[in-house]
Amino acid sequence: MPVCPTSLAAEEVEVFRNKHILMEKKIDQQKGVSLIVTFFVMTILLAAVIALVTMLIKQSAITTNSSSSVSAFYAADTGIEKTLYFDRKQIPSGATRGFCNICAVCTDCVGCTLTALAPGGCATNTCNNCELTYNSTFDNRTYYVDATLVGTHLLINAKGLFGNTLRVSQFDSAKP
Repeated sequence: MPVCPTSLAAEEVEVFRNKHILMEKKIDQQKGVSLIVTFFVMTILLAAVIALVTMLIKQSAITTNSSSSVSAFYAADTGIEKTLYFDRKQIPSGATRGFCNICAVCTDCVGCTLTALAPGGCATNTCNNCELTYNSTFDNRTYYVDATLVGTHLLINAKGLFGNTLRVSQFDSAKP
């Protein structure tokens, strides 16, 4: 049976139209899928960005706290060093040490007080049984010193304060 070229072409056109209609139906059914996939990808990216920002903020706070802690420690250490300096380098004539003369020569020692732990313990020339307290401030850092001298044993306790951070340091002449 001979095939008519026009009927074959008409059949091919009809098959093509049917395939095209089926493809359009599939595309119409999948139009919302790309929107949903895009929404999920954007949600995942947003969660990753939020997690990263949260970590950076926490790291920044840790760095700030570390910096404050170091500044407070060095303030306390400054109090110890100042006390040692005046004890060893600012010795009045006729004395063996400058510990009992600190309040007289330290110009930025606030609330400087010497308390005798025994009669004559804070005498400038003998200075062997005395307690010293003072504080000082520099560059928004404050240190508080409480030092005790008994015989040749010198114990210095210092507290450094910077911001809301307090650090404590100690010098004990009996320890090597």
